[in-house]
Amino acid sequence: MKNSELSHIHINPLPNERIFDCYLFINPIGKQCYHCEQEVMKFIERTPYKVHVHFLPFHNFKSVTQYMKNNQLNDKNIDLRNEIYTKIYDASLSYKAALLQGKKLGRAFLIELQTQLHLLHKEYTPELLQEIIQTIGLDEKMFYEDKASKLVHQEYERDQQIAQEMMVESNPSLVIFDNLYQQFGVILHENISADTIEHVCENLHHAIDKCPKKTQTHQPCCVVKMVH
Repeated sequence: MKNSELSHIHINPLPNERIFDCYLFINPIGKQCYHCEQEVMKFIERTPYKVHVHFLPFHNFKSVTQYMKNNQLNDKNIDLRNEIYTKIYDASLSYKAALLQGKKLGRAFLIELQTQLHLLHKEYTPELLQEIIQTIGLDEKMFYEDKASKLVHQEYERDQQIAQEMMVESNPSLVIFDNLYQQFGVILHENISADTIEHVCENLHHAIDKCPKKTQTHQPCCVVKMVH
């Protein structure tokens, strides 16, 4: 058998040999992102493979417009747009600050925030933030100090840079890499369900071969290069 033929043979690895890295870019106060997170966690619960999931807050002009349209808000209202942008930014910094007290508490913060917003239909306010801090047991003084710190702002900017380098344009967006095809991964913008994620992961090498390389135009499924 020729070397060129050998290069196209894909041997199915054992479950304990394969590791997926999933980067989910979210708006912490967005309902679509909340539902997408539920689908990602559903996939993790049922897959035999090891999965590392990273929740990265991301927003830009386009994602704010998307959020406003999803919530039937007038995206031409500049004052309202600025208010929404500020809320998303504040929620993003709050999540990054909570993470500094440990991944478990950071994840608990995000879950509680989304529960309050989307299941209990509360508004994102300083009072709600205070309630969440107390509910999940964050160190309040440390939280507010961290939130105002240079480190948290740098971590937030780093997430925006990663999104830009992976050419993420909207949220939710899910970028999937694994330890067998480390250089390239697949990004999903639409129909991000547990079934879709499972299908992409099981056929990642085919997706990398067949999906178009990411360009600046919106594509529901495409290939991106790993960020180092």
